[in-house]
Amino acid sequence: MRVIIYEDNQEKFYPLTNLFPQFGLRLGAKVIAEHTASFFKRNKMAFAARAQFGLESVRPAQPSLYLSGRLLLNENFRLPAVDTELKIESETVGFFKKTPPYPNTLDEIKEVITGMKESKQVNGMVVRNIWDLITHNTTMLIKHYSLERRKGSTIRNAYVKGKNIHVAKGAKVHKLTFLDATDGPIFIDRDAEVRPFSTVIGPSYIGTGAIIDQAKVVRSSIGPYCRIGGEVEDSIFQGYSNKHHEGFIGHSFIGEWVNLGALTTNSDLKNNYGTIRVHICGKDHDTGAIKLGCFIGDHSKLGIGTLIPTGAVIGSFVNFAGGGMMPRFVRDFQWIVGREEEDYDLEKAIRTAQIVMKRRNVNMSRQYKETIRFLHGKICRSN
Repeated sequence: MRVIIYEDNQEKFYPLTNLFPQFGLRLGAKVIAEHTASFFKRNKMAFAARAQFGLESVRPAQPSLYLSGRLLLNENFRLPAVDTELKIESETVGFFKKTPPYPNTLDEIKEVITGMKESKQVNGMVVRNIWDLITHNTTMLIKHYSLERRKGSTIRNAYVKGKNIHVAKGAKVHKLTFLDATDGPIFIDRDAEVRPFSTVIGPSYIGTGAIIDQAKVVRSSIGPYCRIGGEVEDSIFQGYSNKHHEGFIGHSFIGEWVNLGALTTNSDLKNNYGTIRVHICGKDHDTGAIKLGCFIGDHSKLGIGTLIPTGAVIGSFVNFAGGGMMPRFVRDFQWIVGREEEDYDLEKAIRTAQIVMKRRNVNMSRQYKETIRFLHGKICRSN
């Protein structure tokens, strides 16, 4: 049996899915696909998922389980015996196809689902909107720590409260640091470093090779090779991004290869304590949340003294300089200095991205470059 992860309702996850598939987004201590893979590994079921993204293609030739890239299964899932549509409440989140033909495109998937005669409710969580990643992050941090059966580590240097703190091989926790797992576990992944005068409050995940430097990290997921200073609360950093100076990021999702200049700060609470609206692809959406920060796409750079309004959506390859308040919505490939605004030249954007990635010893692949070119030509440009 094969497991195929497909993308649906992708437009609701702008700008985070500009260069990432839905199942590559971080939620808890894993990306969604890692959660799915580890589920099947724990249950000794074969996991051979590759998803159609860019130029890649999946052509299953055997019974296959198709799962939405927005789904995180619970432990008690059991494989159906016949062709069956999978649902959470009234929403389709996947299906099992025992007999051919096996769909290979999203249109074919929709056609197969329409023809399904059997349906089954499954237990799990489905991410319906971009802000759900923030809403459910602490729950998934706790769940992932439990599922992986992490054991508490002996930590000699730091001041520690609580027992559910795991420090992986190669990670460093320096003296004059504070780890507080009173309200949830802390997992510091391999080769990460928590430097002096830093505080980490659980539930939190510090990813591979990340550096926490004189920072306060509260209930957050910090992806691999990030550099974090200042204050981060109830947020997700996808990976490879820098917030190395003072400033506040709260209830926000920061993509990859983002650089936040010194004192960059976002608002995550309206003065009237009202629910927060976000602007995505020409439409305002009421999130129902009282606390919600910003969403920043990959490769965006915000200069020193940048202020980000509540519920802001900032696309990929945005450059904002000059300090002060940003617009509530900035589309991809925009260069803004003060009141001047212009398009960010594609070739310049690619060259800068290559330089930035090389600093983390990552070479830009041909496919990644073509994905950037595709994004430049086909992105949502509504404002």
